[in-house]
Amino acid sequence: MKVSLGLGQHRIGTVGDEEWVMYGLGSCVGLILCDPVRRVSAAAHMVLPSGRGDQAGAEPGKYVETAVPYLLEQMEALGARRKDVYAQAAGGARMLALGSLGDIGARNIEATRKVLAELGIPLVAERLGGTHGRTLWWDLRTGRATVRRVGHPDEVITPREYWYGEVHVDGPRVGR
Repeated sequence: MKVSLGLGQHRIGTVGDEEWVMYGLGSCVGLILCDPVRRVSAAAHMVLPSGRGDQAGAEPGKYVETAVPYLLEQMEALGARRKDVYAQAAGGARMLALGSLGDIGARNIEATRKVLAELGIPLVAERLGGTHGRTLWWDLRTGRATVRRVGHPDEVITPREYWYGEVHVDGPRVGR
């Protein structure tokens, strides 16, 4: 079953027959967090680096600064272990020059990298920046993220050692 995550939406879950998709990632960043050992995942279609007060609390998936810690907390409630969680991201393109707002895509990328680093979550795959939009797919059955761009073939961005079936209790196999 395909589940679409619109602007500011998020989802948390375990392995199952779902694919999560974030369409139209221009300046927005689509983020996937995954504990491949326990197969707990979370995703958010993040619109802006930060929000103000009540805005951020009411829509935790909309803002990078609230989405990442919120998703991690929800994953841990489902049994994920922070030491095994990794991230993948796509988007953050420079789509519009909006004067005083600057390059929102670049600001979203910077905020995403900063928050992930602060929380000790490695970013193992990314397709960030540039000037073109993307669509990000996450397959909960296989543990693979795929990026789609108009006029280009689909690209699986998840490193092979992180695919489900390649994961051991002690973490992903490295060096394959």
